Amino acid sequence: MPAQALVLLLIVPLLLLSGPDLRPPAAAAQTATRVYCPLPEEGIWVDKAAKWQELTRLEVEATCVDDRVQVRARAFMRCSPRDCKWGWTEAELRPGGGVRVRLEGFFGTRDIKMRAFGDNIEADVLVVPHDPLQQEELTSHILKRARR
Repeated sequence: MPAQALVLLLIVPLLLLSGPDLRPPAAAAQTATRVYCPLPEEGIWVDKAAKWQELTRLEVEATCVDDRVQVRARAFMRCSPRDCKWGWTEAELRPGGGVRVRLEGFFGTRDIKMRAFGDNIEADVLVVPHDPLQQEELTSHILKRARR
């Protein structure tokens, strides 16, 4: 028996027993990091005690299409006479978990990173003003899941 045939007879059974992942690396990685709907961050979150220009409400929606998660979010801030609303914006999943949304506005941008834990969500809001004379501001908020 030739040496090549002998090697194949020894290696092939080992490969079958070890269960190699024959998918392309990208497909294997996607399966390993697959996220299922609903996301923990999905839902309506409120803070009735929010101060001026702080988050009063976050709304997060997610849909799963062909093993891909599509996320969008919108935010409400305490204003007068009623809350200011940031429209629905595409959000992204964060590598370590949670969701990030970047809301563009006339005076600046709000970058919100959120992570749910139980019936609460922590939202870190980075305000980046378009005016170079103003400083960035980072605040952290805990909102509660709204009861329907």
